[in-house]
Amino acid sequence: MRTSPPTTFSAGGPAPKAGDRIHGYRVLRSEPLPEISATAILLDHPATGARHLHVCRPDAENTFGVAFRTVPQDSTGVAHILEHTVLCGSARFPVRDPFFSMLKRSLSTFMNAFTSSDWTMYPFSTQNRKDFYNLMDVYLDAAFFPRLEELSFKQEGHRLEIAAEPGKPPTLIYKGVVFNEMKGAMSSPDQVMVRSIMRALYPDTTYSNNSGGDPAEIPALTYDQLVAFHRRHYHPSNSFFYTYGDLPLEEHLEFIARTVLSRFQAADPAPAVPLQPRWPAPRRDTAAYPFARDEDPTRKHQVCVAWLATDVRDTREVLAMALLDQILLGNPASPLRKALIESGLGSALSDGTGYDAENRDTLFSAGLKDVALEDADRIEALIFEVLGGLARNGIDPGLIESAIHQLEFHRKEITNTPYPYGIKLLVALAGTWIHEGDPLRVLKLDEDLEAIRREVAQGPFFERKITRHLLENPHRVRLSLRPDPQLSEEREARERQGLEAIARRLSPADLDRIRSDAEALRRLQETVEEVACLPTLERGDIPPAVEVITAGSVEAEGRIALYDQPTSGILYVAAAAGAGGLPDELSDLAPFFCHAFSRIGTGTALRDYADMARRIDAATGGIGFAVSPRTGFDGGGECIPFVSLNAKCLNRNVSPMADILAELLGQYTFSDLARLKSLLLEYRAGLESMVVHNGHRLAMSLAARRLSTARLSAGAASITCCT
Repeated sequence: MRTSPPTTFSAGGPAPKAGDRIHGYRVLRSEPLPEISATAILLDHPATGARHLHVCRPDAENTFGVAFRTVPQDSTGVAHILEHTVLCGSARFPVRDPFFSMLKRSLSTFMNAFTSSDWTMYPFSTQNRKDFYNLMDVYLDAAFFPRLEELSFKQEGHRLEIAAEPGKPPTLIYKGVVFNEMKGAMSSPDQVMVRSIMRALYPDTTYSNNSGGDPAEIPALTYDQLVAFHRRHYHPSNSFFYTYGDLPLEEHLEFIARTVLSRFQAADPAPAVPLQPRWPAPRRDTAAYPFARDEDPTRKHQVCVAWLATDVRDTREVLAMALLDQILLGNPASPLRKALIESGLGSALSDGTGYDAENRDTLFSAGLKDVALEDADRIEALIFEVLGGLARNGIDPGLIESAIHQLEFHRKEITNTPYPYGIKLLVALAGTWIHEGDPLRVLKLDEDLEAIRREVAQGPFFERKITRHLLENPHRVRLSLRPDPQLSEEREARERQGLEAIARRLSPADLDRIRSDAEALRRLQETVEEVACLPTLERGDIPPAVEVITAGSVEAEGRIALYDQPTSGILYVAAAAGAGGLPDELSDLAPFFCHAFSRIGTGTALRDYADMARRIDAATGGIGFAVSPRTGFDGGGECIPFVSLNAKCLNRNVSPMADILAELLGQYTFSDLARLKSLLLEYRAGLESMVVHNGHRLAMSLAARRLSTARLSAGAASITCCT
C-alpha cells in the first residue's frame, strides 16, 4: 500500500522545459502527473511534422507505440489489411513474419497491432532495455519501410483460389486472412450491432464504413490502392509516437530521428475526420445478423437508442458524459440499467450499450438484447421515461458520488491488466490526441473533475446533461437488430454468383496465374526462413536473477500473508477456498454461482441487490468471485479446484469493504428468485456472445482436456459454455 517513488527524468536529470530542442524535436509542454508519479512531455518534430508524447515514470515496463490517423473512404478494409501486410517483412528485416519471429527472440510483455475506426497503432512493452530498442527497430522499419509485396497482400487481404472437389467441376473461392476474419466477425450479433450503430449514427463520415472490412466489399480492394493508402497515411507528418517508462527520452528521440525521421520531409497529413452534421429529427433503422435455421428467432432481437454526443476534443464534456454513463448504467443499481433489466423485456443490455469516446463525435447507447421485435416501442418508451424522470426529479446524490469514486479509483489504479499500464494510458488518450485534442488533459483530469464537482454542488448538473445530450438531442436513432435465418445462405449465394461471373471472364492465362499464386503462397509458408537479420538477445542481456516478492508478514498459522507494495494507495485482497467437496451435479453450477454471488442481496435487513451494488460501487473498485481448476506442484497431477475472491479499495475504504465482504460471505441469500433468473439470463447471454470471439480458446481448452485432470475440468467448462 506504499505510494510510488517520486518521478525522475532521463535517469535522474531534470525534465525538459517548453522550447527546449532535443535531436531535432521541440518540447511543447512538460507537466507533472502527480496522481501516477509521472511527468508528461509533449514534443513535435518541425522538419517532418511528427508528434511525440513521453510519459516519464519509474516503471521498468517500458512501452513504445506509433499510431497513424487512417481514414478509410469505403468498407474494403484497407486500413485493416495494411496493418496485417506491413507485418510481412520490411526493408531491413525481409522476414515473412518478423513479429512472430521476434516473439522467440524477445522478452516482450506485450506485442500487437490495433486497427480502430480511424487510427492504426503498433505498440509493445518490455522490461529489458536492449529488447526495447530491438523491438523498436523492427516496429519502425515495418511501419515506415514495409516491403508490401503483392503476394503478401493476397495472403493477408484477399485472393482467388481454385477449389476442386471429387466429382465436381473446379470452382473459384475467396481466401485471405482478413477476408476470413471479417466473415467470422460479421456473423457475430455483437459485431453487427456495433457496426450498425456506427453506420446509422454517422452516415456522412468515415464511421459509416466498416474499417475492418465488409466481406462483400473486401475483394474490391486492389494492391495499388493498398500501396497508395500506405504512402498517404504512414508518413511522419501523420504519425503519433508514444513512449513510457524509466528509459531516457533523449535516447528514444535520437533513435527515432536517426532510423526514420532523417529520411523524410514534412508532407500534408491525412485529412482529419470532420464532425458529423447534426440531424433536425430522430431516425429509425434496422439491421440483420445471421441466425441458425433450427433455432427460434422470436426473442433474439436487439433494440437500442443511440445518440450522437459531444466532440471528443471537449475533455470536460467527455468526462461529464463518462460519469453520466456510470450513473445511468454502471452497476445493477443504476436507474436506467435497473429499469431495463427488471422490465423483463430482454435478458441483458444490448451490445454497444454505454458511452463510447473513441470517435470524433462520441456516442451514447442503451437498449436490450434477446427481445421480441414488437417490444421495440416499449423499450424506447421505457428509456425515455427513466431519463425524463431523472431530469425532472433529480439524481440520487449517492449515485453521483459513487460514479466519481469509480472514476477516481480506476484513474488511481496502476495495473498491467488487461494490458501493460503504459499501453492502457496510450489507448485512453489515442482518440483525443489523433483528433487534434489535448492528450495531457486526458491524463490530467483534476481540473475538469474539480469543475464538475463545483457545478454539481451548485445545481442539477447531470440532470441538465440528460436533457441536453439525450432528451432534447434530435440526432439519435432507434436501431433494431433482427435475426435472419436466411442471411448466411443469401450472402453465400451472392458471393458464389459473383465468383461465377468472374470465372466466366477469366482467360486460361488468368487461371494459370491463380494457380501460380496459390503454389507460391504454399511454398512461402512452408519455407524455413533465415531470421539471422532480426535483432535478438544474448544470454548476457538477460538478468540472471528473477524478482521474488516475499510477504512482509504471515499471520493465522500461515493462512494470511501481507505484502507491502507500491499500489498508489489501493488495498488488494485475494483469497481462495477449496471446492473439491462439491458433488458432481453441482460442479457445473459453480461458475454461475460465482457470477451471481456479489450481484444478489444479502440476509442483513433483507438488503436487496440494488442496495448492495450501490455499497460496492461507493466503497470499492470491485469485488469478484471465480472458480478455477489447477494442478499441484507435487507432480501428482491431481486437480485442485478452488474458488477465488478478489477485491480492491482505496486505503480510506478498508473498513467499509471489510464490512461488505463479511456481509456477503456470512449473510448471503439466494431467495430473490426473480433476480436470480435475471442473472441467469444475463449469464447465458454473455456465454453465447463470447463463443464467436473465443472459438480458438474453447478449441484449445477442449484439445488439452486429456493432458491433466485440471485440463479436463477446463474442457468440461468449455463444453458447458458452448451449450
